[in-house]
Amino acid sequence: MRCVNRYIVIGNRLTSCIGLLLFLTVIFIGCDREEQQELSETEQKGTYLEVWGTSSSEVPIRKDGKYSAYLMERTGVGIYSPVVLWDGGRGYAQRLNTRIASGQIPDLFQPWLGNEAALMKQGMLADLTDELPVYAPHIWEQIPDAIWEAVRSSDPTGRRRIYYIPSVHDYTYYGPVIRKDWLDRVGMEVPKSKEQYVEVLRAFRDQDANGNGDPHDEVPLSGREHGRWIDHLFGMYGVAMWEGFPAWHLYDGQLTYSAVTSNMKDALAFIRELYAEGLLDPDTFLNSASDWLELIHSDRMGSWFHINDNADIRMNRILNVNKEMELVPLGIPEVAGREGFIAITRINRPQWVVAAKDEQTTRAALKLLDWASNPANLADVIMGAEGVHYQQTAEGGVTFKTEPAKTETKFILPVYFSLSDALLSNELIRQSLRDEDQRKVSEWRDAIMIGNQPFGQIIAGDGIPSSIYEDYPEIRGMTLYREYMTKIVIGDWPLDKFDEFVQKWEQMGGREVTERARLWYSGLRSE
Repeated sequence: MRCVNRYIVIGNRLTSCIGLLLFLTVIFIGCDREEQQELSETEQKGTYLEVWGTSSSEVPIRKDGKYSAYLMERTGVGIYSPVVLWDGGRGYAQRLNTRIASGQIPDLFQPWLGNEAALMKQGMLADLTDELPVYAPHIWEQIPDAIWEAVRSSDPTGRRRIYYIPSVHDYTYYGPVIRKDWLDRVGMEVPKSKEQYVEVLRAFRDQDANGNGDPHDEVPLSGREHGRWIDHLFGMYGVAMWEGFPAWHLYDGQLTYSAVTSNMKDALAFIRELYAEGLLDPDTFLNSASDWLELIHSDRMGSWFHINDNADIRMNRILNVNKEMELVPLGIPEVAGREGFIAITRINRPQWVVAAKDEQTTRAALKLLDWASNPANLADVIMGAEGVHYQQTAEGGVTFKTEPAKTETKFILPVYFSLSDALLSNELIRQSLRDEDQRKVSEWRDAIMIGNQPFGQIIAGDGIPSSIYEDYPEIRGMTLYREYMTKIVIGDWPLDKFDEFVQKWEQMGGREVTERARLWYSGLRSE
């Protein structure tokens, strides 16, 4: 039975990490009465898994390291991972696909850019259908049935088997933010409409918004290669976007690829105007992930779109440059005649797959992930390993390491999160913080997460299988969209070229892909 006392309200400030963990143990002791499957004799000796996933760390995870030992002590499973820098997903995907092609597939890894579909067809991924309820009951029970149905629909064999565990964020996970201290310096409020937003961006461009004495080094707004991470500019016009990728949503009552809608054309017209006026960074289509982050961390960017939960990382970095920094949620500025929103994909992505190696590997991977998804273990998961992710202070408090590049990545995190889970995780960490700046940043992050919630909308294409693009790699890769979108925005091509893009997209396979997408959607609704 699922634990009904999943959430707690922490009333008293705890004076140490140890006190916090004891407190949580008492709270949750009666919460989970389910027994884990007994370990076999081999499993009791411990299993080590090679794990690959999202990471910006320059530190490898070693079998004999502290983090691996920490996980081994709690789960009977240790992990190891080479340095695989994420680099916006591009570098990770290249290295992962090279490893897979060489026959050295990692045991447990995050697929990327839809490569899980090919791996399923080739029989390279473990079938988790029967093992999940036994070896990962917390994952199985927390994720809603409707989401599992969407996962089953991704099985390219049509047998409706489960080959991946999704990352599920049952709340508005992404959102735009704006620098409140910059607004204060230019004498303006958080904009509520498109027109107000444009005026704010002009003020950021023309005035000394960051207060460093140079009125011309500010970048009002910027994105990354291929026009990514400016999703709110599209969302203002009702375009479903996910991390800069057009998504599938209902337009005129039918499931449609958002890139080929009139909403997209209107959004491109607006973004084109911002670019021409210098309100959108001219390097937007050249910026790597590190270039874009440097603009934020160096106190030069006034507004951006990204993961709400990650706002604290950005703020901590900016504080090193500007102690007056303050960040607040922007939401979606209103556009007359359009219903704007932030796209919610509850199935954020296929988060974990297990290589089809042997029964021991599959069960060990599921036990490891289930430990991380058990509410009773939330404090352990969030805190990480002492000496790796945090240090006890002489006063009995905790200091967290704030340089992700120099710290082993906490790969094993819960796969299901509601807003309550996310806020509780923040509170668990905040209980142990002794640095006032870190506490303030943590509280601001909560305000950003809460403030962007009302603008979220679950898109109809949530969980759509990547197999709809089979035989159409150029559509999956969005090469045509990126070319036309970029050249229209920077002014190389007129806006009317958008109609040519739609026609070409349909001719190169868009019609067939749309038929597959709508067939999937109708089948999902009939379940």
